[in-house]
Amino acid sequence: MCVDERKIRFVVLSLSALIAVPMLAAAPAAGASAATRPLRPGDLVVDHGAAAVVPPRGIGVVAHVDHADGSSQTLSISTAADGTVRVDSLGQEQTSAPEVVASSPGACQDDAFNLAEIGGKHYKWFNTYNWHFNASSTPSEITVDNAESALRQATTNITHANNNCGLTDNISATASYQGRTSQGVDINANGTCESFQANQNVSGFGDLPAGVLGVTCTWADTSSTPATAVQSDMRLNKADFQWVVNIGSGCSNKWSVEAVATHERGHTFSLGHVSEADHGNLTMSTAINGPCQSSESTLGLGDVRGLRQLY
Repeated sequence: MCVDERKIRFVVLSLSALIAVPMLAAAPAAGASAATRPLRPGDLVVDHGAAAVVPPRGIGVVAHVDHADGSSQTLSISTAADGTVRVDSLGQEQTSAPEVVASSPGACQDDAFNLAEIGGKHYKWFNTYNWHFNASSTPSEITVDNAESALRQATTNITHANNNCGLTDNISATASYQGRTSQGVDINANGTCESFQANQNVSGFGDLPAGVLGVTCTWADTSSTPATAVQSDMRLNKADFQWVVNIGSGCSNKWSVEAVATHERGHTFSLGHVSEADHGNLTMSTAINGPCQSSESTLGLGDVRGLRQLY
């Protein structure tokens, strides 16, 4: 699905918008009246590289944008039953990621976590997360079977709390792989979370802005507390990065599908980012520790604690 940009009303948000979120207004399209108006479903909100189409009433969306250098951006938008639009997580966030310092706790000693929010609420899957793989999007350097296997393992890493810390799997979250699909992800090449259509949950590869490793968009019904997750799509950038499944001695500048997808699946299941400088060994830190390694495919103490908080 593609967003028809002729019908989208663009809104560019900056730090100054933080002081007047209720007064945000859509910029008029070319040739339209100069008058401004409040945000409404169908508008496109852009915030320092994260972007999402304002969802329909009762629905919220959160965009997680992850860069190879460890910088990141999160944008959350929700529309209340009365049509009021709320925008959260505005402003430029992690602009760069320092190397993991020696004092950063080991993964099994670091209990830090953050839970992502939509409409000011945590969100969770109350039912099984059923998802598909857009197999035709697989980059040429890996096979479809291997890509599929890595994405399935990444999902299992989250729902079964895969870790090297001896922590038991008492996470109630469940996921079920539904096979391959021709449907694309509801994330476009600009990294925008597209209009909510209640489509299949789809993971795949494709173009994204330069430097962005992956984007996850999750939509939720905000009438409940926590909000009820209803769709989550993931796109990994094959235009600017090379990918690998089985890391060997000859690997050079290729990114582990499993490691990056495990981080992205953390977002699907409500985990937010933690600081790379202070918690760099956790899966949900902002950097994936570089190419040709998969250390963050296994969760740390904080990652597991975050999942246990909701599941």
